[in-house]
Amino acid sequence: MTRRKRKEQKEILVYINNKAIPQVQKLKYLGIIFDNRLLFREHINYVAHKCKKLIFQLAKAAKLNWGLSHKALQTI
Repeated sequence: MTRRKRKEQKEILVYINNKAIPQVQKLKYLGIIFDNRLLFREHINYVAHKCKKLIFQLAKAAKLNWGLSHKALQTI
């Protein structure tokens, strides 16, 4: 036992039918983005970006003089 960190092989080679499956940094599965460290940082950034685009589109559609009515915005 030692405190020195070992340099381990980070890439794992997996074969199916004698073909190597490539290792990826992130994977989208059922709408959730997983990264290689199982953190949700990438997923949170993706959802925040998507929400930001939607908010800007709603802001463009909801002006005082023109655009969607107040009742339509409440429905949305």
